[in-house]
Amino acid sequence: MRKIELSGDWSVRKAGSKKNLPAHVPGCVHADLLSSAEIENPFFRKNLEGVAWVSACEWVYEKTFVSEDFSAFDRVVLRFEGVDTCATLCLNDTVLGHTSNLFETVEFDVKALLRPGKNTVTVTFVPPEGKMARATFGAIRRTAFNTADGAGLHPVSLTAGLWRGVSILAFASMRVTGVAIRQDFSSAGIVGLEVAVATERYDPATHLEILVRVCYKGNILHEARDILSKDETVLRLAIKNPQLWWPAGMGEQPLYEVTVDILAGRACHEHVSRRIGLRHFELEGGAGDGHSSRRIMINGQRMFVKGASWVPADLYTARMTRVEYARLVKAAAVANMNLLRVWGGGVYESDAFYDLCDEYGICVWQDMMLCEVQSAEPEAAAVSAFEREVRCNVSRLRHHPCVAVWCGGDGGGRGIAAAYTQAAEALVTALDPGRPYLPPVAHAPFSLGGGAAGEPLPAYPEPRVVAGYVNEDERNISHPVCAFHVMPAHGARRIYEGFLGQFLMPSGFDNTLWLSQIQQGFSLKCQLEQVRTAAEVKAGFVYWHFNDCWPCCSPSAVDFEGRWKALHYMARRFFSPLSLCGRYRAGAGLVDIFAFHDGIRKPFKGEIQWRVTQMEGTVVVEGAKKVTLAPASREMPVSVKVAECLRKSGAGNLLMWLYMLDEQGNQVAWNTVLFCEPRELALQPSRMRAEIRAWDDNSFAVTLTSHHPALWVWLSLEGMDARYDDNFFSLEPDKPFRVRVTPSTRLKLDQFRQFLRIGSLRDTWQEKRTLMQVMAAAKK
Repeated sequence: MRKIELSGDWSVRKAGSKKNLPAHVPGCVHADLLSSAEIENPFFRKNLEGVAWVSACEWVYEKTFVSEDFSAFDRVVLRFEGVDTCATLCLNDTVLGHTSNLFETVEFDVKALLRPGKNTVTVTFVPPEGKMARATFGAIRRTAFNTADGAGLHPVSLTAGLWRGVSILAFASMRVTGVAIRQDFSSAGIVGLEVAVATERYDPATHLEILVRVCYKGNILHEARDILSKDETVLRLAIKNPQLWWPAGMGEQPLYEVTVDILAGRACHEHVSRRIGLRHFELEGGAGDGHSSRRIMINGQRMFVKGASWVPADLYTARMTRVEYARLVKAAAVANMNLLRVWGGGVYESDAFYDLCDEYGICVWQDMMLCEVQSAEPEAAAVSAFEREVRCNVSRLRHHPCVAVWCGGDGGGRGIAAAYTQAAEALVTALDPGRPYLPPVAHAPFSLGGGAAGEPLPAYPEPRVVAGYVNEDERNISHPVCAFHVMPAHGARRIYEGFLGQFLMPSGFDNTLWLSQIQQGFSLKCQLEQVRTAAEVKAGFVYWHFNDCWPCCSPSAVDFEGRWKALHYMARRFFSPLSLCGRYRAGAGLVDIFAFHDGIRKPFKGEIQWRVTQMEGTVVVEGAKKVTLAPASREMPVSVKVAECLRKSGAGNLLMWLYMLDEQGNQVAWNTVLFCEPRELALQPSRMRAEIRAWDDNSFAVTLTSHHPALWVWLSLEGMDARYDDNFFSLEPDKPFRVRVTPSTRLKLDQFRQFLRIGSLRDTWQEKRTLMQVMAAAKK
């Protein structure tokens, strides 16, 4: 097999214009126009409205390339791995065909058209909303998230372009059209592999062999051979002493490589490689029994699912690189998540996303690209287009160990037409029979856990991010420019309604942004604790949503550029493999302390400590208890009586601090219990002290100690990005808390002191007190 890679440099022009602009494939027209300074940054202010004309135009992409002589090959195809969306495809001025499915890979036989020397590929895009598109292309399949059909969840900005790779492929005698790898766990200590290789033969007289190998860490473990004589050849191998793949927090993620070579003597006609993990997913409980019964089992062990919904990470998805995917997938793993659910209103993600999830142990709940946009009964052509995309993407993704479950899409809103969901289930069952399949399940407010009334609250990014899309005179929550960057549109109203119910109203624009993050994280934490302490053990907790596609206020835990909001720091604690929480029962005057061990390797032995303090710092109740937690367990080792101290001091004057320590006395988890809403707390000035020292060449250790309780303390650097190993934590009186800070720019110690800002819940509402003053007080 020979390949000519056509990705890279192309040209683009508006139809009818002679002005060619440089373009990049994979890419899209908005990215290319932005690179050539033909449009302003769409994400600044309301510029997205100003570039709406781009979506209404026809665009022509073109590339001239040099080809070798392929006349000796039996078949030559031009392959487009992703076309967005309605396009006419040409080679050397000859129309090859039309495509109108964003999610489908299309190929055209071009042996008769391709000539040695120079050739030109031309792709003409038309607006999918226009009359020409409907007349020429018929059924149109595209993403819902950045269209008017997206229910206001994301901004509207249709783009066009070749969003995945383009290549010429030439085959002699045969072609591998598919590789399916099935795993058999029926024998103890052995995992059987069944490798089914589908081929097309162009010259049946040629004697060919199939060689399949399994490699681990560069070493060949097993191999099998057979003569290629059928359209599908099945070879079987057995892996002894298998190294099993586990989700993050449950074990390691060893990866094997399965290679398929088609040989004619010593000559290799085609080589195919798949990276796999040895694991077995299944669902405990029927698919129709409700969320709580959908217990995911991995390698025979129950898994408590911890994660969030994944939306496209850029409004113009083609701009995403492996580096950007890695930053986000790693953020999920570091926050102790073990699953991301790919939203049915987005896209089937790139191979890089799934490769990274394989490596980090992040399971993927993979939706078909279906949501309420597909609620109306479709025509036969639309179902046929959907079936082609399912075949394409299930075949592409089924070898990934991270793919835990297939799902019929986002079942929220108006639902999904039965014709689509029936087709999806039938195809997935046929193409990947060993993997669980779920009918459509709503993403919002929760895929798993939580209640229908618990819609996640949106939160603003940090102030320096907001400053990147509004001008100084637009720093007001209700300003049209600021409101333009709120998703969904009623998000700001919901934030303020939350303030009124739980918090004192913030003072100033920046404090409003910070408090929105605290409120969002606190709300999700409370809902998770309700799930984990419920009488019925739940399958997990998956909330809406993890990431963002543009800079905005939204329910995401991580902003558009990958910065963690308060929620993500809190999720790192409440999703920890070892965690604890307290459930206050006002009627009984008790706090039930729950401890959770989500690991599966060995029991945990240690101690749980608790203290109840007044706001001036006095301890009124304290205690400790030794605990042993079995793997994958939940225990309630103790209930603490608090009725008497509440009667004497009042709910607003008390806080409860919980700690879990291992046998060596190391703190492995902590939490707090409030006896009233945060707005009712009689918080006093924290009188914080900060000890700052260099950690290494460009990291600093900030150790904070507070004389009075300080809730949701956060660090930031004025006008500068940084990484924090923890943030939005709470300080018990006179108990030091250390944070490692790594600025994005190299700083000296004195410079770091000048840039450092420290805030807490009380600082968001206290009038006439800025974070600068807090820092000044900390130095005294």
